[in-house]
Amino acid sequence: MSLHNTVPLSGTAGGTEAADRVADVLLLLMDATEPLGVTNVATELGMSKSMAHRVLRSLTSRNLVEQAPGTTGYLLGPAAVAMGAKALSLSKLEREAAPLLRELRDRTQETTLLSRPVAGGRVHVAQFESPLPVRMSVELGVFRPWHAGASGKILLAYAEPEFRDRAIALEAEIYDLDEDAIEMLNKDLDHARERGYVTSSGERNPDAGAVAAPVFGVRGVVIAAISVCGPRSRLTTNRAERIAPMLLDVSRRVSARLS
Repeated sequence: MSLHNTVPLSGTAGGTEAADRVADVLLLLMDATEPLGVTNVATELGMSKSMAHRVLRSLTSRNLVEQAPGTTGYLLGPAAVAMGAKALSLSKLEREAAPLLRELRDRTQETTLLSRPVAGGRVHVAQFESPLPVRMSVELGVFRPWHAGASGKILLAYAEPEFRDRAIALEAEIYDLDEDAIEMLNKDLDHARERGYVTSSGERNPDAGAVAAPVFGVRGVVIAAISVCGPRSRLTTNRAERIAPMLLDVSRRVSARLS
């Protein structure tokens, strides 16, 4: 990024103090379940509104934060999500899951993915592509919402009820989901909890189908999702249901390695 496209963080704070404030803002937004405005940030962190505004402007210029559509509040931006995905890609989860994802890819001949939750949604952090000429491929580290796609829905299905309700309400506002869409989403999430997996067809990509299952860490907390995705012409709902037992076997084995 060229220097003329960035906003310098200047003011009364020295370099170390300014860096601390930048880190504090990023950590605050990481934990937030809804967009935070300048006043919210200033109040939570005990800084002046002018300082909070300068920090947010600087972070926005570097794509580390962004304004939520239609609001004056801020969320983590794509650069922060990409940084998180890079860190996650080096974790024990990815090392333990990789050989089993590769095995699942070989058995299904479809692309397999590992996804992790981030603030406000999820990102794909590992991928083993189908060997077939026509196949699905995703960009790793790109932010995706909860409501569209199998991996997002399975992560949300196993979230704490209060978190799930807040997340759905926020996505309904950001993505203009009507009451029918919210009702259908809640039904999908309840069904996912009952079966242990969820399917999707054309939700995020009109040409893609997928099936996803959760990965559990210590204390039974869901920390990731494993999914199989492919062209809808091949990965129909019926085929996704046939793949589900293989997917559940892999997700259980990954969970066992971590716990």
